[in-house]
Parts: sequence; C-alpha cells; structure tokens
Amino acid sequence: MEGPARLKIRVLQCIPSLLGGGAERQFCYLAAGLVERGHEVHVAYNHEGPNFALLQSSGARIHRIRARGALDPRAAFDIAGILRRERVQLVQTWLRRMDIWGGVAAQLAGVPWLLTERSQSVSIEERTPSARALRALAPRAVAVVANSENAAEIWRRGVGDRLPVRVVHNAIPVDRIEPLAPADRRELGFPEGAPLVLFAGRFAQSKNVPQLGAALAGLMRERPDVHALMLGEGPELGAFREWVRGQGLARRIVLPGYRDDLFRWMKAATLFVSPSRIDGMPNVVMEAMACGCPLVLSDIAPHREFVAAPEALWFGTEDVDALRDRLAESLADPAAARRRADLALASIRRFSVDAMVGAYDAVYQHLLGHA
Repeated sequence: MEGPARLKIRVLQCIPSLLGGGAERQFCYLAAGLVERGHEVHVAYNHEGPNFALLQSSGARIHRIRARGALDPRAAFDIAGILRRERVQLVQTWLRRMDIWGGVAAQLAGVPWLLTERSQSVSIEERTPSARALRALAPRAVAVVANSENAAEIWRRGVGDRLPVRVVHNAIPVDRIEPLAPADRRELGFPEGAPLVLFAGRFAQSKNVPQLGAALAGLMRERPDVHALMLGEGPELGAFREWVRGQGLARRIVLPGYRDDLFRWMKAATLFVSPSRIDGMPNVVMEAMACGCPLVLSDIAPHREFVAAPEALWFGTEDVDALRDRLAESLADPAAARRRADLALASIRRFSVDAMVGAYDAVYQHLLGHA
C-alpha cells in the first residue's frame, strides 16, 4: 500500500548574503535539491557574493530585499511582502540577521517559520543584543533545525519543550568534487613536491588561527621544506598577516584571502588542518574528506560527530605542541596519511545532497501536517 502523496510546497528560503562560507553553499545545495523535487522555491537575500552564481543555477526564484544594516526595518517588510505575494506556505531562515528579519516577517504575514541553526556558537547562549532579540523571537518559530547534535542539544536545553528541535546534517556533492583536477602549486609559488599544509576558514577567534600559526612556525623551523596555504577572510586576517611577516615566513605561509577553487587546492595539499575551538558541522572538513586530503583535527565534539577516530589525527584545542606534532606525524608517514584519507572519503559519502534535501523535505511535510 502506498503512503500519502508528498505535498508540493511553496517555501521561502532566506539568507543575508551569498558569501563564500559553508552555510551559503549548503543553502544553494538545498535550494537546487528542493526545486528538483518539484517544490516552488523562493529565495530572499540582501547581498550577492561568490555563491550567487550557484544560487542562480538552482532554479529558485530570487528576490533581493532592501536593507542598509541589521536594524533596517525595510528588510522585514520586504520579506513579509514576498510571503503574501507568492502565497508562501513555509519560511526558513539562515544566519542570525535573517533569523531576525525573517522571523519578524513571518509573524507579520502569518506564515510558519522554521529557524535554521548553523553554528556551534549557538544563539541561545550568547549575550549580544542580536542574540537576545533572537531568543525573544525564537519561541514563535514552529521548529529549529540544527546541522549538528551538539548545537541541537544546546537549543533543547534552552527552549525545553516549547519548541521542537531537529537535526539535519550538512551535505557534500562528492560526485561533483571527485572529477576535479588538483591545483597547480606553481600558481601560488609553491615548489613542486614540497609538503603543503592547507587551512581554509574564517579568520576569527573561534577558528583558533593564532595557535595554528604558532604550530606552523615551530614545524617550519624543523622542516625547511614545509609550506602552508591559508585561505579565507575575517576580522583577524590583517593581524595574522602582520604576525607572519614578523616571523619572516611570508614566503612559506601564503595568505591570498578567499578563493573559489578550494576543492582543487584540497586535492593539491599534503594535509588539511582544522584547529577550531567552536564549530557547527564544518563544511571545509567534509570537503577535505571528499577531496581525499588527509586530516589533522582539533578534538572537539563537532568534528567527532562525523569523523571517526581512525580517519584523522587529533590534538587538543589549546595544545600547540600537540598540533605541531600531529602535523609533523602526518607529513612523516604519507602512506598512513593516505590510509586515513581513504577511510574518510568512504565515510563522507553518506552525507549526500539528496539525503540532506530529503531530510528537510520530511521536516516540511511534518510541519505542514502532511506526514
């Protein structure tokens, strides 16, 4: 006997911008997947960015909203207008600013609101004005979806039984990544065959970049052949560039900012390192796994949630010596590093885009009373 037919839903996905971060890529994967399943997908955003072309190819109907800052009330009114005009049945918000704008708009338009938690630095525990605003607004949502069990548990402690909290893990398009060729190391001045350590992420306190810098400096004193590529932007990038120059390492630690060819550099690197103190379900680690790049990871619950012990080398978040030693260990035994990377590649395949889209579809069906 067949189950109930799946409801085709008019959903509005809201995100502040299409910058180069992991949340923005997941947003685009979801929009395209929902369109493929036959849903009518609308997108509200404020700023473009490196992921905008990916969104444009998704098939979603795109609406740019007005806003000159986080407190601009026009944003909420614009979103409410889209909800009414397009007869949207469900609105889903991504990232703090849009959680607030979209949450207010949902109340104005009388549309069910699904809040999406993307970070381990969870809004429910912060003391900033925007976090307080979101805590006041969040009980009006119909549910929260987190991308990790760690973030979900923090929300459950904060909201109790007032609000359902679910988990939908991030996705990785392994089949699209596998055919890509490695980057040519000479493009950024790296010697062919030299060991290359890769970091990619936001230069912010939670990513623990100064500790990585200290570990790299120690490693490079012992191994003159080692180089590092650190990709990304953020508030700490300028200060870190100055520190690198002060250490006399500007030719060995390259800091080009954001690049749109991350996967190719993951395939060209000798290892990928994530020293984060706090994270959600980090896309860059999943992407490194899909690229077959050996991992050196901080021993935090968000990493352990999807990376098994034999798939990486691990170190404590405040232990610079251990980080340096794990980097050296991975470089010293390429065969062991390759075995770990092969295990990680096989493991990450379970986080397919189709599985992620299906999980969100099931949440929508349930919230709208059709499952």
